[in-house]
Amino acid sequence: MGGLLDKANAVKDAELEEEAPAPVKAEAKTVEAKTVEAKTAEAPIPVTSKADSSSTTSGLSSLLSEGSKVGLGLALLGFILMWFLGSYTLQDLTGPVPFGLVVIGIFAGSFYLVWDSIERKQTVSLAIAYLLLAAVPYGAGLMGDGFVGITDLDYNEEGDELTFKIRGSFKSVDVFIRADGVDVWSGSGDLSNEVKNFRVPITAFFVGNGEFYDGSTDVKYTIYAESSNGLSGEIDVNSRLVTRQVEDAGVRITALQGFEDNNEYLGVTVNLLVGLIDHRFSNSDGGGFQATGTSPMNGDYTIDVSVSGGDSWSESTITVDETTATWSSQSSAAGTASTDTWIELTGTEVEDKTLTPYIGKEDFYDDPGCYSFTVDIVNTVSPEETFSTTWSWEINLESGDDEAGVDKGYGIGDTC
Repeated sequence: MGGLLDKANAVKDAELEEEAPAPVKAEAKTVEAKTVEAKTAEAPIPVTSKADSSSTTSGLSSLLSEGSKVGLGLALLGFILMWFLGSYTLQDLTGPVPFGLVVIGIFAGSFYLVWDSIERKQTVSLAIAYLLLAAVPYGAGLMGDGFVGITDLDYNEEGDELTFKIRGSFKSVDVFIRADGVDVWSGSGDLSNEVKNFRVPITAFFVGNGEFYDGSTDVKYTIYAESSNGLSGEIDVNSRLVTRQVEDAGVRITALQGFEDNNEYLGVTVNLLVGLIDHRFSNSDGGGFQATGTSPMNGDYTIDVSVSGGDSWSESTITVDETTATWSSQSSAAGTASTDTWIELTGTEVEDKTLTPYIGKEDFYDDPGCYSFTVDIVNTVSPEETFSTTWSWEINLESGDDEAGVDKGYGIGDTC
Protein backbone atom coordinates (compact mmCIF):
# COMPACT_ATOMS: atom_id res chain seq x y z
CA MET A 1 0.00 0.00 0.00
CA GLY A 2 2.83 2.21 0.75
CA GLY A 3 4.06 1.58 -2.72
CA LEU A 4 0.74 2.57 -4.26
CA LEU A 5 0.78 5.82 -2.27
CA ASP A 6 4.23 6.69 -3.48
CA LYS A 7 3.21 6.20 -7.07
CA ALA A 8 0.14 8.34 -6.62
CA ASN A 9 2.24 11.20 -5.25
CA ALA A 10 4.73 10.81 -8.06
CA VAL A 11 1.97 11.16 -10.67
CA LYS A 12 0.52 14.24 -8.90
CA ASP A 13 3.95 15.91 -8.82
CA ALA A 14 4.39 15.27 -12.51
CA GLU A 15 1.06 16.91 -13.32
CA LEU A 16 1.87 19.91 -11.22
CA GLU A 17 5.16 20.34 -13.05
CA GLU A 18 3.36 20.24 -16.40
CA GLU A 19 0.90 23.00 -15.28
CA ALA A 20 3.59 25.33 -13.78
CA PRO A 21 3.85 28.68 -15.79
CA ALA A 22 7.39 29.52 -14.66
CA PRO A 23 9.09 28.95 -18.00
CA VAL A 24 6.42 31.02 -19.84
CA LYS A 25 6.87 34.03 -17.47
CA ALA A 26 10.60 34.04 -17.99
CA GLU A 27 10.11 34.11 -21.76
CA ALA A 28 7.63 37.01 -21.49
CA LYS A 29 10.11 39.08 -19.48
CA THR A 30 12.72 38.47 -22.10
CA VAL A 31 10.35 39.67 -24.87
CA GLU A 32 9.37 42.78 -22.89
CA ALA A 33 13.02 43.64 -22.33
CA LYS A 34 13.70 43.33 -26.06
CA THR A 35 10.69 45.56 -26.83
CA VAL A 36 11.91 48.28 -24.47
CA GLU A 37 15.39 48.11 -26.00
CA ALA A 38 13.91 48.42 -29.50
CA LYS A 39 11.79 51.42 -28.53
CA THR A 40 14.81 53.08 -26.95
CA ALA A 41 16.87 52.66 -30.10
CA GLU A 42 14.05 54.00 -32.34
CA ALA A 43 13.43 57.23 -30.30
CA PRO A 44 15.93 60.03 -31.36
CA ILE A 45 13.67 62.85 -30.06
CA PRO A 46 15.92 63.98 -27.17
CA VAL A 47 18.98 64.01 -29.43
CA THR A 48 17.20 66.09 -32.09
CA SER A 49 16.02 68.59 -29.46
CA LYS A 50 19.57 69.19 -28.21
CA ALA A 51 20.86 69.72 -31.73
CA ASP A 52 18.17 72.39 -32.45
CA SER A 53 19.00 74.27 -29.25
CA SER A 54 22.68 74.24 -30.08
CA SER A 55 21.97 75.57 -33.60
CA THR A 56 19.88 78.49 -32.23
CA THR A 57 22.59 79.44 -29.77
CA SER A 58 25.20 79.27 -32.52
CA GLY A 59 23.12 81.57 -34.76
CA LEU A 60 22.67 84.13 -31.99
CA SER A 61 26.38 83.98 -31.25
CA SER A 62 27.15 84.61 -34.95
CA LEU A 63 24.83 87.60 -35.00
CA LEU A 64 26.57 89.07 -31.97
CA SER A 65 30.07 88.43 -33.32
CA GLU A 66 32.54 91.26 -33.74
CA GLY A 67 32.08 91.42 -37.51
CA SER A 68 28.32 91.54 -37.17
CA LYS A 69 28.49 94.36 -34.60
CA VAL A 70 30.55 96.45 -37.00
CA GLY A 71 28.12 95.61 -39.81
CA LEU A 72 25.10 96.65 -37.76
CA GLY A 73 26.87 99.86 -36.78
CA LEU A 74 27.51 100.65 -40.45
CA ALA A 75 23.86 99.93 -41.21
CA LEU A 76 22.81 102.49 -38.61
CA LEU A 77 25.26 105.03 -40.04
CA GLY A 78 23.96 104.42 -43.55
CA PHE A 79 20.37 104.81 -42.35
CA ILE A 80 21.19 108.19 -40.79
CA LEU A 81 23.10 109.43 -43.85
CA MET A 82 20.20 108.47 -46.13
CA TRP A 83 18.27 111.36 -44.58
CA PHE A 84 20.92 113.77 -45.85
CA LEU A 85 21.12 112.76 -49.51
CA GLY A 86 20.04 116.30 -50.40
CA SER A 87 22.76 117.93 -48.30
CA TYR A 88 24.90 120.00 -50.64
CA THR A 89 27.48 120.55 -47.94
CA LEU A 90 28.07 116.79 -47.63
CA GLN A 91 28.16 116.48 -51.40
CA ASP A 92 30.94 119.06 -51.50
CA LEU A 93 32.87 117.20 -48.79
CA THR A 94 32.92 113.98 -50.79
CA GLY A 95 34.41 115.82 -53.76
CA PRO A 96 34.26 114.02 -57.12
CA VAL A 97 32.52 110.98 -55.62
CA PRO A 98 28.73 111.54 -55.41
CA PHE A 99 27.51 111.44 -51.82
CA GLY A 100 24.87 108.86 -52.75
CA LEU A 101 27.56 106.38 -53.80
CA VAL A 102 29.26 106.81 -50.44
CA VAL A 103 26.04 105.83 -48.67
CA ILE A 104 25.53 102.84 -50.98
CA GLY A 105 29.09 101.72 -50.24
CA ILE A 106 28.42 101.88 -46.51
CA PHE A 107 25.28 99.75 -46.89
CA ALA A 108 27.12 97.21 -49.08
CA GLY A 109 29.92 96.83 -46.54
CA SER A 110 27.41 96.47 -43.72
CA PHE A 111 25.40 93.83 -45.60
CA TYR A 112 28.51 91.72 -46.28
CA LEU A 113 29.70 91.78 -42.65
CA VAL A 114 26.30 90.75 -41.27
CA TRP A 115 25.69 88.17 -44.01
CA ASP A 116 29.12 86.63 -43.47
CA SER A 117 28.70 86.52 -39.69
CA ILE A 118 25.54 84.38 -39.94
CA GLU A 119 27.36 81.89 -42.19
CA ARG A 120 25.86 83.42 -45.35
CA LYS A 121 22.35 82.20 -44.62
CA GLN A 122 18.99 83.97 -45.00
CA THR A 123 20.33 86.03 -47.92
CA VAL A 124 16.91 86.98 -49.31
CA SER A 125 15.49 88.03 -45.93
CA LEU A 126 18.60 90.06 -45.15
CA ALA A 127 18.52 91.80 -48.55
CA ILE A 128 14.86 92.76 -48.08
CA ALA A 129 15.62 94.16 -44.62
CA TYR A 130 18.42 96.34 -46.02
CA LEU A 131 16.25 97.59 -48.90
CA LEU A 132 13.55 98.63 -46.43
CA LEU A 133 16.16 100.28 -44.21
CA ALA A 134 17.39 102.42 -47.09
CA ALA A 135 13.97 103.09 -48.59
CA VAL A 136 12.39 104.77 -45.56
CA PRO A 137 14.46 108.00 -45.51
CA TYR A 138 14.78 108.04 -49.31
CA GLY A 139 11.02 107.74 -49.74
CA ALA A 140 10.41 110.43 -47.16
CA GLY A 141 12.69 112.75 -49.10
CA LEU A 142 10.85 112.07 -52.36
CA MET A 143 7.52 112.97 -50.77
CA GLY A 144 8.85 116.39 -49.71
CA ASP A 145 8.26 119.52 -51.78
CA GLY A 146 12.00 120.25 -52.17
CA PHE A 147 13.90 123.33 -51.07
CA VAL A 148 16.27 126.09 -52.14
CA GLY A 149 19.80 125.47 -50.90
CA ILE A 150 22.00 128.46 -50.03
CA THR A 151 25.47 127.11 -49.36
CA ASP A 152 29.22 127.86 -49.34
CA LEU A 153 28.75 131.34 -47.87
CA ASP A 154 32.12 133.04 -47.48
CA TYR A 155 34.00 136.31 -47.95
CA ASN A 156 36.54 136.71 -50.75
CA GLU A 157 39.21 139.06 -49.41
CA GLU A 158 40.89 139.54 -52.78
CA GLY A 159 37.73 140.79 -54.45
CA ASP A 160 36.11 142.18 -51.29
CA GLU A 161 32.90 140.34 -52.09
CA LEU A 162 30.44 137.99 -50.47
CA THR A 163 30.33 134.61 -52.25
CA PHE A 164 27.68 131.88 -52.05
CA LYS A 165 25.92 129.20 -54.11
CA ILE A 166 22.25 128.55 -54.82
CA ARG A 167 21.38 124.88 -55.34
CA GLY A 168 18.18 123.09 -56.27
CA SER A 169 16.12 121.37 -58.96
CA PHE A 170 14.69 124.43 -60.69
CA LYS A 171 15.49 126.63 -63.68
CA SER A 172 16.21 130.07 -62.20
CA VAL A 173 16.32 131.95 -58.92
CA ASP A 174 15.89 135.47 -57.55
CA VAL A 175 18.20 136.43 -54.68
CA PHE A 176 18.00 139.24 -52.13
CA ILE A 177 20.46 140.42 -49.49
CA ARG A 178 18.66 142.03 -46.56
CA ALA A 179 19.94 144.26 -43.76
CA ASP A 180 17.68 144.19 -40.70
CA GLY A 181 14.90 142.88 -42.93
CA VAL A 182 15.23 145.56 -45.65
CA ASP A 183 16.36 144.61 -49.17
CA VAL A 184 19.71 146.27 -49.91
CA TRP A 185 20.69 144.18 -52.96
CA SER A 186 18.94 141.91 -55.44
CA GLY A 187 20.02 139.67 -58.28
CA SER A 188 18.94 136.64 -60.31
CA GLY A 189 20.38 133.87 -62.41
CA ASP A 190 19.78 130.58 -64.22
CA LEU A 191 21.01 127.36 -62.66
CA SER A 192 23.45 125.10 -64.47
CA ASN A 193 23.70 121.52 -63.18
CA GLU A 194 21.44 122.58 -60.30
CA VAL A 195 23.85 125.25 -59.03
CA LYS A 196 24.42 128.99 -59.47
CA ASN A 197 27.42 130.91 -58.07
CA PHE A 198 26.97 134.44 -56.79
CA ARG A 199 29.70 137.01 -56.06
CA VAL A 200 28.42 140.27 -54.60
CA PRO A 201 30.81 143.19 -53.87
CA ILE A 202 30.42 144.27 -50.27
CA THR A 203 30.15 147.89 -51.38
CA ALA A 204 26.92 146.94 -53.18
CA PHE A 205 25.02 146.13 -49.99
CA PHE A 206 27.00 147.28 -46.93
CA VAL A 207 25.09 149.60 -44.58
CA GLY A 208 27.00 149.01 -41.35
CA ASN A 209 28.99 146.46 -39.36
CA GLY A 210 27.48 143.13 -38.47
CA GLU A 211 28.88 143.38 -34.92
CA PHE A 212 29.54 145.91 -32.19
CA TYR A 213 32.88 146.04 -30.34
CA ASP A 214 31.70 143.33 -27.92
CA GLY A 215 30.60 140.87 -30.62
CA SER A 216 26.87 141.51 -30.21
CA THR A 217 24.77 142.00 -33.34
CA ASP A 218 24.71 145.44 -34.92
CA VAL A 219 23.22 144.99 -38.41
CA LYS A 220 21.71 141.58 -39.18
CA TYR A 221 22.33 140.49 -42.77
CA THR A 222 20.38 137.64 -44.40
CA ILE A 223 20.27 136.07 -47.87
CA TYR A 224 16.82 135.21 -49.22
CA ALA A 225 16.29 133.19 -52.41
CA GLU A 226 13.09 132.36 -54.33
CA SER A 227 13.11 129.79 -57.14
CA SER A 228 11.19 129.81 -60.41
CA ASN A 229 8.93 127.01 -59.13
CA GLY A 230 7.88 128.90 -56.01
CA LEU A 231 10.30 127.46 -53.46
CA SER A 232 12.27 129.70 -51.10
CA GLY A 233 15.13 129.60 -48.63
CA GLU A 234 16.87 132.01 -46.28
CA ILE A 235 20.05 131.98 -44.19
CA ASP A 236 21.79 134.42 -41.87
CA VAL A 237 25.16 135.87 -42.89
CA ASN A 238 27.87 135.32 -40.29
CA SER A 239 28.19 138.72 -38.62
CA ARG A 240 31.98 138.44 -38.57
CA LEU A 241 32.08 138.32 -42.39
CA VAL A 242 30.37 141.71 -42.68
CA THR A 243 32.19 143.51 -39.85
CA ARG A 244 34.54 145.43 -42.13
CA GLN A 245 34.31 149.07 -41.09
CA VAL A 246 36.93 150.41 -38.66
CA GLU A 247 35.41 153.24 -36.67
CA ASP A 248 37.55 153.87 -33.59
CA ALA A 249 41.15 154.62 -32.69
CA GLY A 250 43.14 154.87 -29.49
CA VAL A 251 46.48 156.61 -28.96
CA ARG A 252 49.12 156.32 -26.26
CA ILE A 253 52.31 158.37 -26.10
CA THR A 254 55.52 158.37 -24.07
CA ALA A 255 58.14 161.09 -23.63
CA LEU A 256 61.49 159.71 -24.79
CA GLN A 257 64.59 160.79 -22.88
CA GLY A 258 68.17 160.59 -24.06
CA PHE A 259 69.80 157.22 -23.42
CA GLU A 260 72.97 158.80 -22.02
CA ASP A 261 71.46 162.08 -20.83
CA ASN A 262 68.18 161.59 -18.99
CA ASN A 263 67.93 165.33 -18.49
CA GLU A 264 67.23 165.75 -22.21
CA TYR A 265 63.94 165.01 -24.03
CA LEU A 266 64.33 163.71 -27.58
CA GLY A 267 60.64 163.63 -28.49
CA VAL A 268 57.65 161.28 -28.06
CA THR A 269 56.84 157.72 -29.12
CA VAL A 270 53.33 157.15 -30.52
CA ASN A 271 51.35 153.91 -30.58
CA LEU A 272 48.04 153.52 -32.37
CA LEU A 273 45.12 151.12 -31.82
CA VAL A 274 42.38 150.82 -34.47
CA GLY A 275 39.17 148.81 -34.73
CA LEU A 276 35.95 148.87 -32.72
CA ILE A 277 36.51 150.22 -29.20
CA ASP A 278 34.12 150.59 -26.31
CA HIS A 279 33.21 154.28 -26.31
CA ARG A 280 33.51 154.39 -22.55
CA PHE A 281 37.29 154.06 -22.96
CA SER A 282 39.44 157.16 -23.37
CA ASN A 283 42.97 158.46 -22.93
CA SER A 284 44.37 158.80 -19.43
CA ASP A 285 46.82 161.11 -17.66
CA GLY A 286 50.46 160.51 -18.42
CA GLY A 287 49.94 159.48 -22.05
CA GLY A 288 48.05 156.23 -21.53
CA PHE A 289 44.86 154.77 -22.97
CA GLN A 290 42.30 152.66 -21.12
CA ALA A 291 41.71 150.03 -23.83
CA THR A 292 44.37 147.35 -24.08
CA GLY A 293 43.19 145.87 -27.38
CA THR A 294 40.26 145.30 -29.74
CA SER A 295 38.46 142.29 -31.15
CA PRO A 296 40.30 141.13 -34.29
CA MET A 297 38.64 142.42 -37.45
CA ASN A 298 39.53 142.56 -41.12
CA GLY A 299 39.06 145.46 -43.47
CA ASP A 300 40.50 147.70 -46.14
CA TYR A 301 41.04 151.32 -45.13
CA THR A 302 43.53 154.17 -44.76
CA ILE A 303 44.74 155.91 -41.59
CA ASP A 304 46.13 159.41 -41.23
CA VAL A 305 47.69 160.48 -37.92
CA SER A 306 48.54 164.13 -37.24
CA VAL A 307 49.85 166.14 -34.28
CA SER A 308 48.80 169.74 -33.56
CA GLY A 309 49.31 172.26 -30.79
CA GLY A 310 52.74 173.41 -31.84
CA ASP A 311 54.30 172.76 -35.22
CA SER A 312 51.88 170.56 -37.16
CA TRP A 313 53.20 167.14 -38.14
CA SER A 314 51.64 164.02 -39.68
CA GLU A 315 52.72 160.44 -40.21
CA SER A 316 52.68 159.10 -43.76
CA THR A 317 49.29 157.68 -44.80
CA ILE A 318 48.90 154.13 -43.53
CA THR A 319 47.19 151.66 -45.87
CA VAL A 320 45.56 148.59 -44.35
CA ASP A 321 44.78 145.42 -46.32
CA GLU A 322 42.77 143.08 -44.07
CA THR A 323 45.11 143.11 -41.03
CA THR A 324 48.39 144.25 -42.58
CA ALA A 325 49.30 147.94 -42.31
CA THR A 326 52.02 149.49 -44.45
CA TRP A 327 53.28 153.06 -44.93
CA SER A 328 56.27 155.00 -46.17
CA SER A 329 58.47 155.51 -43.13
CA GLN A 330 60.01 158.95 -42.51
CA SER A 331 62.69 157.33 -40.33
CA SER A 332 64.92 154.30 -40.69
CA ALA A 333 62.32 152.05 -39.01
CA ALA A 334 60.24 149.74 -41.20
CA GLY A 335 56.74 151.02 -41.95
CA THR A 336 54.78 147.81 -41.48
CA ALA A 337 52.66 146.36 -38.68
CA SER A 338 49.65 144.21 -37.83
CA THR A 339 46.36 145.82 -36.83
CA ASP A 340 45.61 142.97 -34.42
CA THR A 341 47.52 144.88 -31.75
CA TRP A 342 49.08 148.30 -31.11
CA ILE A 343 50.81 149.87 -34.12
CA GLU A 344 54.11 151.59 -33.39
CA LEU A 345 54.46 154.66 -35.59
CA THR A 346 57.89 155.16 -37.14
CA GLY A 347 57.94 158.95 -36.60
CA THR A 348 60.96 160.89 -37.82
CA GLU A 349 63.90 159.46 -35.85
CA VAL A 350 65.22 156.22 -34.31
CA GLU A 351 67.14 156.24 -31.02
CA ASP A 352 70.63 154.84 -31.66
CA LYS A 353 71.01 152.62 -28.59
CA THR A 354 67.51 151.18 -28.13
CA LEU A 355 66.40 151.50 -31.79
CA THR A 356 63.16 153.09 -30.60
CA PRO A 357 61.35 155.11 -33.32
CA TYR A 358 59.94 158.49 -32.22
CA ILE A 359 58.72 161.88 -33.41
CA GLY A 360 61.59 164.29 -32.91
CA LYS A 361 60.88 167.21 -30.59
CA GLU A 362 61.88 169.70 -33.25
CA ASP A 363 59.26 168.25 -35.67
CA PHE A 364 56.13 169.06 -33.61
CA TYR A 365 57.00 170.66 -30.25
CA ASP A 366 56.98 174.42 -29.69
CA ASP A 367 56.21 175.38 -26.09
CA PRO A 368 54.64 173.56 -23.13
CA GLY A 369 50.91 173.23 -23.70
CA CYS A 370 48.03 171.03 -24.91
CA TYR A 371 48.91 168.86 -27.90
CA SER A 372 46.32 166.88 -29.88
CA PHE A 373 46.77 163.58 -31.76
CA THR A 374 44.11 163.12 -34.42
CA VAL A 375 43.37 159.85 -36.26
CA ASP A 376 41.31 159.91 -39.49
CA ILE A 377 40.08 156.59 -40.91
CA VAL A 378 38.47 156.09 -44.34
CA ASN A 379 37.05 152.62 -45.12
CA THR A 380 36.66 151.05 -48.56
CA VAL A 381 33.12 149.95 -47.67
CA SER A 382 32.11 153.55 -46.85
CA PRO A 383 34.53 155.89 -48.65
CA GLU A 384 32.21 158.87 -48.29
CA GLU A 385 32.58 158.87 -44.48
CA THR A 386 35.65 159.70 -42.38
CA PHE A 387 35.84 158.41 -38.80
CA SER A 388 37.87 160.96 -36.87
CA THR A 389 39.13 160.61 -33.29
CA THR A 390 41.26 163.09 -31.28
CA TRP A 391 43.10 162.55 -27.99
CA SER A 392 44.99 165.36 -26.19
CA TRP A 393 47.56 165.73 -23.42
CA GLU A 394 49.56 168.48 -21.75
CA ILE A 395 53.16 168.11 -22.94
CA ASN A 396 56.30 169.75 -21.58
CA LEU A 397 59.52 168.59 -23.16
CA GLU A 398 61.77 171.33 -21.82
CA SER A 399 65.26 169.93 -21.21
CA GLY A 400 67.38 170.86 -18.21
CA ASP A 401 70.69 170.49 -20.04
CA ASP A 402 72.30 170.03 -16.61
CA GLU A 403 72.38 173.80 -16.18
CA ALA A 404 71.88 175.34 -12.75
CA GLY A 405 68.43 176.83 -12.36
CA VAL A 406 67.07 175.20 -15.54
CA ASP A 407 64.43 172.66 -14.62
CA LYS A 408 63.58 169.71 -16.80
CA GLY A 409 59.97 169.53 -18.05
CA TYR A 410 57.46 166.95 -16.76
CA GLY A 411 57.10 165.19 -20.11
CA ILE A 412 53.51 163.96 -20.63
CA GLY A 413 50.98 165.45 -18.22
CA ASP A 414 47.21 165.37 -17.79
CA THR A 415 44.64 164.97 -20.52
CA CYS A 416 43.33 168.22 -21.89
